[in-house]
Amino acid sequence: MAKIDRIHTSLSKLNQDSHTIELNTTGCKWIIFSDHHRGIGDAADDFAPCKDNYLAALAYYLENDYGLILLGDAEEFWENTLKKVLTKYQDVLEVERKFHDLGKLIKIWGNHDDAWNQLNKVRKYLFPFFKNIATYESIKFNVKQDDKSIGNMLLVHGHQGSGASDRFAGVSRWFVRVIWRKLQLWFKIPLSTPAKSKRLKNKHDIAMHTWAKAQDKQIVVCGHTHQPVFMSKNHIDALLSQLEGLDSNDVSNTELIADIQLKIKHLNKKTSAIGTLVSDSKPCYFNTGCCSFADGDITGLELADGSISLVKWSDEKKTVIDNGNLKGIYASL
Repeated sequence: MAKIDRIHTSLSKLNQDSHTIELNTTGCKWIIFSDHHRGIGDAADDFAPCKDNYLAALAYYLENDYGLILLGDAEEFWENTLKKVLTKYQDVLEVERKFHDLGKLIKIWGNHDDAWNQLNKVRKYLFPFFKNIATYESIKFNVKQDDKSIGNMLLVHGHQGSGASDRFAGVSRWFVRVIWRKLQLWFKIPLSTPAKSKRLKNKHDIAMHTWAKAQDKQIVVCGHTHQPVFMSKNHIDALLSQLEGLDSNDVSNTELIADIQLKIKHLNKKTSAIGTLVSDSKPCYFNTGCCSFADGDITGLELADGSISLVKWSDEKKTVIDNGNLKGIYASL
C-alpha cells in the first residue's frame, strides 16, 4: 500500500502543478505515443523493429493535421549515451521536428529519458532538432465542449512514485547500462517488454485507476507498463467481456470460446483483468501501450472529433482497437 500511496501523492502534485492546455473536443487532434526506447540500432534496441510502423504513423498524422504527444521513454538513456541515440535516429527526429515546426509537439519525459528534465541537456541535445522546445513531467488538458469544461485529463509517463523507476532511478540506470545491456546483447533479451512482474503490473493498474476515480471528472493517461488500457479495461477485460456475450450452448461458438479461453489463460500469467482488481471500474484510466513491441507493432491513443481511440499500427496500417466519446465518458465519471 505504501507504494500506491506514493504514486497517488505524486499524481496529486502533478495534477495541481501541471502545465494546462485547453482541449476542445471539436477541432483539436492529437496522437499520443510512448515507450519507444530508441537505442543505437543493435540487438538491445527495442525500437528498431518498430521504426517503419512508427514512421508510417507519423506520415499519416502529419497529413491529417494531428499534433504529436511523446509520453515518455522515447529515448533509451539507461542503456546508451544521449549523443549515440540521437545520431542513430536523426531521421526519426527530423520527422518529429515537422510537428514541432507546426507548434504541435509536446514532449513529456519518463524514467528512461529523464535527461530531458535537465535544461542544459535539453539545450545541448534537443534544441538542434526542436528549437526552444519545452519538456514536461506532465501536462493537463482542460477538456471543453462548446466552450464549456467537461473535465480534466492528466498525461504523465506513469513511473512517478515507484521505487525502482523513480526514487532509485540512478541505481536502476547503472544496472541496465553496465550489466543488463550485456545480457541483452548476448541472449537477445528485449529490455522494454511489458513489466514482467504480474504483481507490480496489477499494483500499477490499481494505483492509476483508484487515483483517477477519486477525482472529480478526471481521466489519467500514461504509458510505462507497455500494456494498452482503454476505459479502465485491459486485454483480459476485453476478452472476458467478449466471452460473456457468447452463448456457450451454441455449437457454432465452440471454437471461438476455446480460443478466447486459451488467450485468457496465457494473459493470466502476465496480468489480471482490471475489473477484478477494483470494485468500481470507472472509465477513467487509459494506457498508450508502447512503440517497442517485439513484433514491430505499435499502439497509441488518438484524441480527435470528440472521441478517444486506442489504435494499433501493424504492417504500416492503422487499426482502431476501441474508441469512446469523450463527453459520454466524462458524463459517467
